[in-house]
Amino acid sequence: MCVSSPLDRFLSLFPLWPLLLGVLAGVYLGDYWGTELWLIIAVNTSIIAVVFRKLPMTLMVMGTLLGHGIHGLKIDHQRSWIQAGKSGQLSGRHILSGVIIDTGSNQDGPYLIQVSKIEASVNKSPSTRLETGGIRVLLSQPNRNRNPLKYGDLLEVDGYLKNVGPMRNPHGFDRAEWLHRQGANLIITPHQHAHTRGVSIHRWPVRLLADWRHILRNKMTAGIEPDTQEAQLIRAVVLGERPPKPSSMIDDFRNSGTLHVFAVSGLHVGMVGTIIGSLLWFFRVPRWMLIGGIILGMAIYAGITGLRPPAVRAVIMASVFLSGFLIQRRPSLINSLAASAIVVLLWDGHQLFTPGFQLSYGVLLTLALASAFWMRVLKPMAEIDPFIPRLLLTPWQERILNWRKWLRSSLSVSMAAWMGSAPLMWIHFGIITPIAIIAGIPLMLLVFFILALAMLGIVAGSVWTPAGEAVNQANALVAKVTYSIAKNFATVPGGYWHRKPHRPDKGQIIVFDIPYGGGANFIDVGGGIMLDCGRTDHFNKHVLPSLTYLRANPDSLIISHADSKHSGGMSLCYDLFQSRQAIIPRTDLLSKSYRNFLTKAKTDGQRLIIPHRGQTFPIEPGVHLEVLHAPIELAGKGRADDTGLVIRLHWHGWRILFTGDAGFITETRLLASGMNLNADVIITGRNRDDFTGREDFYQAVAPKAIISSNCEFPQNERIPRRWLEMVKKMDITAFDQEQSGAVTITIKDNTLILTPMLKTAKQLVITR
Repeated sequence: MCVSSPLDRFLSLFPLWPLLLGVLAGVYLGDYWGTELWLIIAVNTSIIAVVFRKLPMTLMVMGTLLGHGIHGLKIDHQRSWIQAGKSGQLSGRHILSGVIIDTGSNQDGPYLIQVSKIEASVNKSPSTRLETGGIRVLLSQPNRNRNPLKYGDLLEVDGYLKNVGPMRNPHGFDRAEWLHRQGANLIITPHQHAHTRGVSIHRWPVRLLADWRHILRNKMTAGIEPDTQEAQLIRAVVLGERPPKPSSMIDDFRNSGTLHVFAVSGLHVGMVGTIIGSLLWFFRVPRWMLIGGIILGMAIYAGITGLRPPAVRAVIMASVFLSGFLIQRRPSLINSLAASAIVVLLWDGHQLFTPGFQLSYGVLLTLALASAFWMRVLKPMAEIDPFIPRLLLTPWQERILNWRKWLRSSLSVSMAAWMGSAPLMWIHFGIITPIAIIAGIPLMLLVFFILALAMLGIVAGSVWTPAGEAVNQANALVAKVTYSIAKNFATVPGGYWHRKPHRPDKGQIIVFDIPYGGGANFIDVGGGIMLDCGRTDHFNKHVLPSLTYLRANPDSLIISHADSKHSGGMSLCYDLFQSRQAIIPRTDLLSKSYRNFLTKAKTDGQRLIIPHRGQTFPIEPGVHLEVLHAPIELAGKGRADDTGLVIRLHWHGWRILFTGDAGFITETRLLASGMNLNADVIITGRNRDDFTGREDFYQAVAPKAIISSNCEFPQNERIPRRWLEMVKKMDITAFDQEQSGAVTITIKDNTLILTPMLKTAKQLVITR
């Protein structure tokens, strides 16, 4: 009698897993080495298959070769374009032709273009002969277009191509890595408006579904104020629209472990399939029509929500799983997972490296493997005393028993899903949420009701508008309850833990790299100080991610001078952190954003401090601020960049001088004051109307390093070559933020360490 091993029994039940394992290995190898090792791997794996002579090993070899070959070729193609950008082959203007294949989660960008042709602009010889097939490019500055772009638009763009730049500020969104996983490594900045040349016939069906999205979006919230949290939650659940950032609602759902309700995922697709299937079952349709209707409905829903990868994966997986019923075979979730993963990875190997793919398949695999285990563990929850006959139960006892069975099943699924998601959530997002085991049960049920009511509201509103509005208002109540429950779960002690960020014992200073000559600095000492914050959009994009990662809550704000590029986002900063006090230059400056902040601060009773020259502010032992230039002491309004605060931070024996955008006039005032100006590091901007950086001023300060912003326009805000030559002769290390990105300053032992964000710039260590 032949005794089979557990592995043989597993492979006989799930024969696609060896092929999947091979595809996973091949995609991984192809991502790191392209096709360089393809021949070596092909020879070695073929030898292994011949030696072992087993079908599973042969399938694994086939999967490895397929995954490596297909994904490796794609990686080679992308790398060739990256190298072309680095080598200057793409310099000058180019005319790009292609089709819009992605319009972003809210259908308003960022836009991805599938390129069909790239050629040099008029009167220029072709600069590259690289193959364009399959290349994708990000369209920069899409708001310059007169009309919004749509999926499937055939586009012609005359502009400048360049590689997508690296992350320039700490802990922010790595756009280069994200776009690389979308197959795009180039960005085009239009020289003029992009021109649409029609619509791609092949993409017309999905474009039609995208148009339906706008109609359905309005119908599902008709009768509700569109900017309310209830309307935002309904659109998030049904269409995957993210609420505007920053949003306390997102934080509450994240901390309750249910943030996935904001992304159209396999859960949403499955719920839509369940709703459609229940409706078709009610009408007693044949099996083939029931299954076909479910698959079609899920596919349409995925198209309406923008063909997001999680939704497409869910449709493929459901199609594979449900097709088993059509051929009279009992479907296996584990085998269906393998089949869909193989299709997805051979189509786009980049998905293997995305958190969404890993979470989707990790959770479903754990559900398939661990749900039965938790059902056995929780079995006593749904049992009655074995000595009591079931027939003796009263109707009320029978009802309670059924509820207990439902609760056991729900907890088993929730526990298994949490086991699959928790490690990945910790790795990718630095948060673990045990409260999600309990919170997921009522919230997923309510999400199901939101989806069902939204679909009912759309149908009812199409027949009679008041009926649709009534359903939508009922849905708004459900959404309100959903958010309230999530908010309460998020406040449960020990319900979630964030990964503890590294924050040096003696603090740190982050000098952010803000576009267009803006300024923002976070002084991470004491309760935290935000010295300028850039414009509102720049604060959201470049500054807030760092503060969120560090779990920082600055209790003091400083506005060096009142222009939108330095103080435009200060009102938002105050709203988020409710800082106790703010140091400001003066109250009669005319910047609109600055005056809005003053109005808000005065209304809320925030302490506003207008300092004088020489005034000091203690922060903690060994740390204090000193004001060297105070605009309140100046007569008249003066030039904007020269009516700002100049502040020196005394930091455990080191001195850091913040001059803002001070120019020749302010530097002259400081020299004439007779004060000791000595500092180890100067953090400066560039004066818009005057020269920044007098030689005698630097001699008086005697810094070891200068960190300076560098803006291409206007000319005065760009670092001149003669300035760089001057500071070099003075033996001062200059950090040009165009080349260094953000710079983080820390103290270690008796040294001051300046660490640039970009790898192209060198770290500087200053000793006493």
